[in-house]
Amino acid sequence: MALITKHIPHGFASTGFYRKAAGPRTFVAQPVGEDNSDLEVEDEFLDDSDRDPDYVVEEDLIPTASGSATRIQPEEMPEEDEDEDDEEEDKAPPLPEFLQQPHEFFMRMLPIELLEDMVYQTNLYAHQKDVSTTFSIDIHDLMVFTGIVLYMGVMRGPSIDDYWALDTRMSQITEYMSSKRFRQIRALLHFNNNENAKSSTDRFYKVRPLFSGITKQFLQVKATPTQSIDEVMVGYKGTMAGNLRQYIANKPDKFGYKLFCRASIDGFIHDIVMY
Repeated sequence: MALITKHIPHGFASTGFYRKAAGPRTFVAQPVGEDNSDLEVEDEFLDDSDRDPDYVVEEDLIPTASGSATRIQPEEMPEEDEDEDDEEEDKAPPLPEFLQQPHEFFMRMLPIELLEDMVYQTNLYAHQKDVSTTFSIDIHDLMVFTGIVLYMGVMRGPSIDDYWALDTRMSQITEYMSSKRFRQIRALLHFNNNENAKSSTDRFYKVRPLFSGITKQFLQVKATPTQSIDEVMVGYKGTMAGNLRQYIANKPDKFGYKLFCRASIDGFIHDIVMY
């Protein structure tokens, strides 16, 4: 009998010519044509566990005071106190540290860089329209204007004049901005350079920076596994939108701008495509 120490690849199909020994990837050659039933693998290729069925790995033994060793017994798990579990369930979970105020969350969606660009484009358009104009705004003016617009969306009045009228005036608006100032900003507010509008093929060129900026922030919010994609109408009945304004009869706002939105199951919109 000859000992073959050459390793045989794992994919090699073992035949009667080779019989695997206890050593990994080591084989004992069996002469062809002879009865090899009495062949025994040499003792040096046997593991300790093959020699003695009661063999115990040394790692499973711990020394005792008498110098002998005993087998490690599995640790017994302590019984859980059901009363303590009930008390923990009754306690309200702590608030997460990252919880933000509504204003902070809003500013996360409308970052300061985007506001600065809006201020620049608005002042640029005012100068393009009238070189001798003294009109100018800063970030504070723009934030106050944005807050007033949002407030008007919640507390709706018959007309813009009613928010400053003596009988129907709202101090939440009149104390922060005059009617004349509000109308000036609304008339001159811009998001892109008008001088490049004619050379652009983008139908939404004038508002593209705004939508790109807020969509970038929306995408940073973690989405749920279940999402929905559908069209959304932004209501608008004015006559200044040209062919951008659409009419869809089965929508609550039948006239306006149509957008395609991707939203999570909780209603948060993560992506917007203007159509």
